[in-house]
Amino acid sequence: MRDHYEVLGIPRNASERMVKLAFEGKMKALADPGYAAPAAEKREEERLLKDAFATLSNPAKRGPYDAKLEAGDAGGEARAPLVTPLRFAAVLVLVAGIAGGWIYNDRAKEKERIRLEEERIALEKEQARKRAELESERIEELRRRNEESQARYREENERRRMERERSDYARMQRNQEFAARQQESMAASQASRERMERERQERDAQRAEEQRRRSAQYEVDRQKEYLRQKEAEEERIRLQRHNQAQREAQEREYRQRMEELRARQAQKR
Repeated sequence: MRDHYEVLGIPRNASERMVKLAFEGKMKALADPGYAAPAAEKREEERLLKDAFATLSNPAKRGPYDAKLEAGDAGGEARAPLVTPLRFAAVLVLVAGIAGGWIYNDRAKEKERIRLEEERIALEKEQARKRAELESERIEELRRRNEESQARYREENERRRMERERSDYARMQRNQEFAARQQESMAASQASRERMERERQERDAQRAEEQRRRSAQYEVDRQKEYLRQKEAEEERIRLQRHNQAQREAQEREYRQRMEELRARQAQKR
């Protein structure tokens, strides 16, 4: 079974921090361009280091692994201890050097980060100043354009006002001319209606006069007809009476003759 402690170069009682420092130191050493080793060997070492760190940095995995490792050591042949005091001291020196280099590297990185942050802040300030200048220029340009737009708007309103006034004046003149023509038309129409009314009244008067004359003539004719009919009726009555008188005279004469005839007959008897 692979000894992860031997891979990392730390004792079996190493703390989690020592495990982490040893792993990071080994990984940095592998990543160093000056580390002369074939690529395949580097990949294999990197895999072993990652397996060792994954097992020893996790307490849930490290306990069972230590138990298996001790059981294997107890059942196997006695062998020299893997970690001697001299080797342990060398490992501590190596780890301390790696940790110091790592701390120094971190401090250098922190200084570089601070410098970059200061440069970034200065750049942001410069950009903000330029943006403020651009914004000020933009606002000034907008104000100028707004003033020009307002001036054009006032000129356009003035032009439109003058056009409206001219249009209103022309429309007023047209309305006045139309009203004058309408009044003239109305006066002519009124005169025409009055003339037509006078003509109608004259025609009505003529018709009334003609009707009156016809009515008077009709009445005269009716009176004449009435008198003619009355005279004819009187003549008829007179003739009727005359004929009645003649008949009565003839009847009296006839009766008288009959009486005389009866009288002569009676005498003859």
